[in-house]
Amino acid sequence: MDFVIAGGRTFAPKERKSKGFELASKLFLAGVVIYLLYASYNFLTSDPRFQITDVTFSGNHALLENQLLEWLGQVHGENLFAYDLSRASERLAEHPWVLSASVQRKFPQKIQIELTERVPYARIKFEKVFLMDNFGVILSEEKPEYRNLPLIVQPGVKPENFSGERVIQSLKTMHYFNKLSFFEKNPLDIAELKGHSRIIFSTRNRDLQIQMSMETLTEGFKKFRIVLDTLEDDAVKIQMIDLSFKDQVVVRDRIPSHSTSMKTPTN
Repeated sequence: MDFVIAGGRTFAPKERKSKGFELASKLFLAGVVIYLLYASYNFLTSDPRFQITDVTFSGNHALLENQLLEWLGQVHGENLFAYDLSRASERLAEHPWVLSASVQRKFPQKIQIELTERVPYARIKFEKVFLMDNFGVILSEEKPEYRNLPLIVQPGVKPENFSGERVIQSLKTMHYFNKLSFFEKNPLDIAELKGHSRIIFSTRNRDLQIQMSMETLTEGFKKFRIVLDTLEDDAVKIQMIDLSFKDQVVVRDRIPSHSTSMKTPTN
């Protein structure tokens, strides 16, 4: 039997039953899908065939694999699909020697880790000597294979209070000096920061010092180049070159009897 409602539309009981059946079918199918997804997830995350048995590293040179595994924490025996790759990458990036890290799953039981390590750029001396990279990040205590790197001495500063900006400026200035032929056979390899405004560079043979102001490193280097020809003529006799004064260079003789300061105008 059909019914007529306002507006002239006919409504049949069969139509209502059909819609009810269609809704029930959709709910049933949704339930089946949810169950299958849950069963699949439960299978993937609990089956022992997906336990991690192999962890490989690439890109590590200074760091050993056992050091990295100890830093990461438990990996072997963890489920391949449940293992948190993002957290593992973040944990590795927290290591002082690691610049970046990428962690990937390799079916069925392997984790592959690719690292980019920081490169030691200089040594810096506090109570002990540490290694640092070209961003001023402290890496670790000094290692024997890096003892040829330039040494920065910063008395009275602890590693936790260290700011690398002034140190990086000092190292760049040292690099510019060492590109000059004047330092080809006896390069600068030590920089000592004195207070907040003065720096003293020393050559490898410890027979020449260059004093500069931290506020005028670029200007001091320019002044040095201006008087370079004069300095090369008497390089053997020079003990100290002071570039910290404005518009002049002070040169001190190494021989005690001739140790009076000589001021050389630069303009």
